[in-house]
Amino acid sequence: MKEQQWDIYWNKLLIEKKLASKVSEMDAADAMLGNQVRIEEICRQIKDDYTAWRGELEDIRESFLKVIGTLEGVHLQCSRIKSADSLLVKVITKRYANLKNDKSGYARISGSNYRDIITDLIGMRLIINYRGKWTQIHEEILREFPCAAPEAYQKGRLLAHPEDGRGLQVETPKVYYAQGDTVEQYENCGLDVKLHDKGYRSIHYTVSYRRIYIEIQVRTIYDEAWSDCDHNYVYKQEQNRSHTALEQISAILCKLTNASNDIGDSMREIFETQSFVENGSNCWYAFPEDIRSLDTALNRIREAQKELEDFRGRLEIRQ
Repeated sequence: MKEQQWDIYWNKLLIEKKLASKVSEMDAADAMLGNQVRIEEICRQIKDDYTAWRGELEDIRESFLKVIGTLEGVHLQCSRIKSADSLLVKVITKRYANLKNDKSGYARISGSNYRDIITDLIGMRLIINYRGKWTQIHEEILREFPCAAPEAYQKGRLLAHPEDGRGLQVETPKVYYAQGDTVEQYENCGLDVKLHDKGYRSIHYTVSYRRIYIEIQVRTIYDEAWSDCDHNYVYKQEQNRSHTALEQISAILCKLTNASNDIGDSMREIFETQSFVENGSNCWYAFPEDIRSLDTALNRIREAQKELEDFRGRLEIRQ
């Protein structure tokens, strides 16, 4: 990219993404730390390399889809290659947050090593109907991308790409869960469980494929619907003057999402076991565990209703 074109692109990126202050602070910190290369030059090197490499990355994505795209039990799958803008935004924000963290790869990121630091240049999302079907997907992913020995994984460190190019889990798979969720099944399978204070729910796998790190996300259709709303209207949308209200509405929707997951899992279980038996008067005999599952969903709905009523009570009509 020519000098003038780059200057226009760079300034537009900083303005649109509100990153100018972070870049200025980083430049000052780099000067104090004695770093010779500034973040603008790092980003320019990365963009030039990424633009030239993108065609090959598309071939890798297509090849990866043939490996992972045939899993049983997947309702919907989608994949994407990170855009150059999104890549540079991530480089700036992550380096800014980790500039003085010697253990973070982002502190030393450059045009020559970013491919081995950023794990979601290629991302795939697998949408499943029911949480109860997750173990099947988990086993299939691990067959294609097995874990190394437990002692090989260190917190915050990625495993290197295997020399023979075989598929591998380069970090312990992790699940993000919301307050009130049951995580026992994930702990039993050796996943790293992380409570998310905003209610985000998803299972993340970071794998090595053809010497590229790729992120696989698995979530239910209900969690995907909430995540889409939250991402569009809340996540990084602080400039919206209704932002705090949208945050609270999203938290309520998150609780209803969890109830939907509960009811969906109950429906699957009832269908597969045919455990509800009609007694002839529009009532059913059911096992105690089935009743408890519906009670859990009912309690979540009541809690969400109470919060929505409280929120509604704090609204005043605009004149």
